[in-house]
Amino acid sequence: MEEKLYLINHLTLITGLTDRTIRNYISSGILKGEKINGMWHFTPEEVDSFIKNPSVRPSIIAKNNSVVYDFMLDDSKKNEETCVILDIPGADIKATSEFFCYRISSGNFKDISFSLDGIYKTPRVILKGKPKDVFGLIDEYYKSFR
Repeated sequence: MEEKLYLINHLTLITGLTDRTIRNYISSGILKGEKINGMWHFTPEEVDSFIKNPSVRPSIIAKNNSVVYDFMLDDSKKNEETCVILDIPGADIKATSEFFCYRISSGNFKDISFSLDGIYKTPRVILKGKPKDVFGLIDEYYKSFR
């Protein structure tokens, strides 16, 4: 089976970091990858190494926390919105990451904010968006993996 590769937009989804920040990490050599047909591609191992890098971790943690804090502090929402923190003990981090990255970036869930922290034993997924979309995506995940 062919290994799925990650693109920069997948890394922005997972980490919450901007496209420009990801490209700066590539330029500095902290993030390794391969440019194929003008687009950067990263193996799961390269992404894992990047996420665990001590100079990157604080930024990722801050972005993950800000999704939740910003959601809680915004008391003037115009539309329904939900924020879910999903801890998935025993889940395969690679499969979980691929599922959410590819489903969200496919375009069906473009208004969902997503981050994933798999550095610890239990993968943690944070999803924020329209309740119908967030819960629909979670339902798809559990139908696929459980």
